[in-house]
Amino acid sequence: MRWLVVMAFERAESIGMDLASELEALGHEVRRFAYRRHNVLYKNKSTKATYQRLIARRLVTRAAAWRPDVVLVAKGSALPAPVLADLRARTGARLVNVFPDNPLWMMDFESIEAYDVFFTKESYALDQLRLAGLENVHYLAPWCVPSDHHPVELHENEEAALRGVVALVGAWYPYRERFLAAIADYPVRVWGPGWTRCRDSRVRAMVRGGAVRGRAKLAIYSGATLSLNVHHPMNDIVGVNNRTFELAAAAACQLVNLKEDLGALFKPGQEVVGFGDLAELKQQMDYYLARPDEARAIGENARRRALAEHTARHRIEEIIAVLDQRFGLAS
Repeated sequence: MRWLVVMAFERAESIGMDLASELEALGHEVRRFAYRRHNVLYKNKSTKATYQRLIARRLVTRAAAWRPDVVLVAKGSALPAPVLADLRARTGARLVNVFPDNPLWMMDFESIEAYDVFFTKESYALDQLRLAGLENVHYLAPWCVPSDHHPVELHENEEAALRGVVALVGAWYPYRERFLAAIADYPVRVWGPGWTRCRDSRVRAMVRGGAVRGRAKLAIYSGATLSLNVHHPMNDIVGVNNRTFELAAAAACQLVNLKEDLGALFKPGQEVVGFGDLAELKQQMDYYLARPDEARAIGENARRRALAEHTARHRIEEIIAVLDQRFGLAS
């Protein structure tokens, strides 16, 4: 089949690039289209809407010229319902959205309904959308990319710097700063963008660097005794985030706040370390910091589960199965 994969950025580790690569590996014909890109017109509030309309017209024009069987949009909240209707009318393609965040928070119902199939990782959103009468919504959990998410061998200085550390890799948010302030007595170290905005001196002392990617991020996952994964309070209601799978594939022992969907994906106590509140989190840190071998074993269990059930290939196969079941599209 011919697939046009639409994503925010056409760059390594962007959602959509991984799905496109898996489709190509399965023998499909694939083209990519980035709808955001790094452009001053997009970043400027006075010109953003005009830029988005320009990009949308370009998307429709290119799709009409190539006529794909499926247009697979990764997130794509910038594509309104009229653009999607035009895309369908001019190509005859099936329109699919894989949404990695909470659509109830970030999408309007008209744009969700405009797709032939809309995949959400948030089962609470799935239930609410179906209750509202939408019949095109399906559940799709996040995934890992084994070529991007894996353990790495550390240098001696890296091992020494990360031994006994509880790592958090992620952007600054006010809720994260408050959370970290509550566990300031523990050996927590932080990497990510935006932490210069941090006001709490105890949390600022935890910061070890800005955004990390590639091997630098994997080295943190591989070397830290524990890795924190705290879900966004609005984006993740009962579902889990992408980091859950990224950490698992890297064999990190992750401390993750428990979500209703987590147990069907990874076993708390065996493949991840769960906590329900700050008191339980502190108990878990006390226990596993004193028992790094047990923490390492949990990380290895998580990696085995991730590779067996939760890769980008598994999710592409799920997407194709839904399309085949609903529309008889041959894989």
